[in-house]
Amino acid sequence: MSALQLRQMTPADIPFGMELKTLAGWNQTEADWRALLGYTPEGCFVAEWEGRPVGTATTTIHDGKVAWIGMVLVHPEFRRLGVGKSLLKHCIAWLQQRGVPCIKLDATPAGKTVYVPLGFRDEYELERVETVARVNGETRIAGCQVQATECDGEAISALDNEAFGVSRRLVLQRLLGEHPDLCWTVRPPSFVLRPLEGFLLARPGANAWHLGPWAARSPEAAEALLCACLARLAGQRIFADVLVNHPARQLVARYGFAPQRPLTRMYLGCNDWCGDPALTYAVADPAKG
Repeated sequence: MSALQLRQMTPADIPFGMELKTLAGWNQTEADWRALLGYTPEGCFVAEWEGRPVGTATTTIHDGKVAWIGMVLVHPEFRRLGVGKSLLKHCIAWLQQRGVPCIKLDATPAGKTVYVPLGFRDEYELERVETVARVNGETRIAGCQVQATECDGEAISALDNEAFGVSRRLVLQRLLGEHPDLCWTVRPPSFVLRPLEGFLLARPGANAWHLGPWAARSPEAAEALLCACLARLAGQRIFADVLVNHPARQLVARYGFAPQRPLTRMYLGCNDWCGDPALTYAVADPAKG
């Protein structure tokens, strides 16, 4: 393994990251890579084999309490050499040295074979689903007033904190700032000062639009948000990562979403900031939670 060296990622490595994610068929864009580098600049890494870049991994720290490991990618020519495991261990050590008590990731079935021996435990099951968006008749849901807005950042952050467990203000600010036309909220009728009933954010991807984070206090609010999103993106391919054994799974099935692949949300260390999965209809994405 003396041929393998790990170093900090820089913006100059983004084209290499894009090459790897394209080979893997993942949905991230250059903007996603830039955002990950911006969230935790010192916590993103490149693996080099005899001086050639061959792998990547990123970390995102949320509020100093929960960190996410993502974008663990290895060039196909250098798989089964321990590159991915070395990157993962390096990320874990780097986060633990900084006192982050909880480390999470979203694992594919193949990835779980690596993560379990390192001490990661299952939190809950997810499923990547996809569809071509279409409007299903009447999109108004009784009692729900959906707004397309870029002015509800504080209210969105408050509900997201409930659902996710810790603040991820930087992630939300980035999505709201770059895609204000892809944000929808639901407020209780006539009670402007009450908390949001729900919100849904979307963003462009390399292969499809990505729906999430999506949080709601009721299935009715969640459906109203979904309808508004589908109407806005009619005719476009959409991905979402939804919780299994949750009303979200039945809801998206009714609107034509089909299963693509399973994922497992896993954690290492304590899980004291697990939020409220009942509020979570779709996660932000596997790279940052």
